[in-house]
Amino acid sequence: MNIRIFFIVIIAAVAVGGMSLYKKFSSSPIDKRTICIFSSNTPGTKDDIRFIRQALQLYDIKRDQSIENPKLNCECENAFIKIFLEQKKFNECIKKDDSSLKIGIRLHDHPEEENPKIISLFEEDNAEALLDLAKTIVKKTVICLLVYDESSEHSKRLAMQYQELAKIKEVDLRLCVLSANRNIPTLLKEVSQNINAVIFVPGEIVFSDSELILEFFKIKKIPVFANHAGLIRAGALGGYDFDTQEISQSIAEISSCFLRDTKNIKSDAFDELYPQLHLNMDTIGHLGIQLDSEDLLDEAVTVGGADL
Repeated sequence: MNIRIFFIVIIAAVAVGGMSLYKKFSSSPIDKRTICIFSSNTPGTKDDIRFIRQALQLYDIKRDQSIENPKLNCECENAFIKIFLEQKKFNECIKKDDSSLKIGIRLHDHPEEENPKIISLFEEDNAEALLDLAKTIVKKTVICLLVYDESSEHSKRLAMQYQELAKIKEVDLRLCVLSANRNIPTLLKEVSQNINAVIFVPGEIVFSDSELILEFFKIKKIPVFANHAGLIRAGALGGYDFDTQEISQSIAEISSCFLRDTKNIKSDAFDELYPQLHLNMDTIGHLGIQLDSEDLLDEAVTVGGADL
């Protein structure tokens, strides 16, 4: 009987202790240590996420504390770091009145209200620099095909800007408008005659068909230019974008400070980042292009070229 009472007392003590711990942790503001990162689902996204995770590990933020979120589901309660691949879902998290830190990469528009817990890196306008790069690489009168996405207002605005700049820079610019109901191979055959350069304007349809389009122009040995690091890694010759590894380093620094102290937010962590020239050396080798200016290579972030 005494042994029975002893076990009952032990069980009761464990239960009371467990309830105390549950109340302690269940009432703690878990969302304060949550970091939401947006990295758009575009060519090169896997590399972007890999660089981010590597940088987080260098700051002792373990890999099992981060989660890639391909289903775009906000209900990942145990994740310290949530990675969103669609800006719409990321924007929904921005609107939530919680204490989580939100980091957006390559956003198009500034949020309506300033919030110290929203740290963003916005796309920069480098259309003029890209046209200059095309003229430097082609080395003759540029007859350029501009490929853009009809369904994207952002892409259409950029396309209009390129057309105005092309007049100033005396570039013969022709348009290739992608839409969901067009047969891409047939369209490319129709518009690719007598051109010596291609410019990609980022957009959903351009991204989804980028592998097919890049392969088409690779076979024709026509250089493709794009201000997007993922497209350049995928095969475009070059363009201007932020260095993904530098972005990842900044994200890891912001995250480390925030996880140590939720009031410690490095809101200026992206201030020193700026778009850099990116060159795909494998593509340059395949096209047989000789870069006359060593300055181009000195200032560029290069990918590929192991056998050059």
